[in-house]
Amino acid sequence: MSDELKTQRTRAIADALSIGQLERHVLLCAQQKNPRCCSYEESTRVWKYLKTRLKELGLASAPPPWQGQDTDTPPPPTTAGNGRVLRTKVDCLRICEAGPIAVIYPDGVWYHSVDEQVMERIIQEHLIGGTAVEEYVFARDRLANR
Repeated sequence: MSDELKTQRTRAIADALSIGQLERHVLLCAQQKNPRCCSYEESTRVWKYLKTRLKELGLASAPPPWQGQDTDTPPPPTTAGNGRVLRTKVDCLRICEAGPIAVIYPDGVWYHSVDEQVMERIIQEHLIGGTAVEEYVFARDRLANR
């Protein structure tokens, strides 16, 4: 595949996911290869919950259905997404304690002990309301303020 075609296809996927227009990005350690901060099953439940709730609330856009298929052709017309939040599952955020761990960017807010109930609070209070759920915050990055 040519570099130009790769660029076309990845730009179309980014547009469908609302990348470039996002307000926040949630990274969650989930489905780890070598679980240490919580069980694989627990992190899977939280990941599925996050995924479902962001869709239900209209906060996330979906990738195009052709993503990862027929990679030698130009992308078909794709509708731009209108989501505000992107979610990413990561193998490990290197805390390895009191997980699952979540971090919200660009805010740089790190959360511990994120089960489904805590994730719902993060969604409602932080992602929608703009206020961190302080009782689960254990660190803050200053990346957004540099």
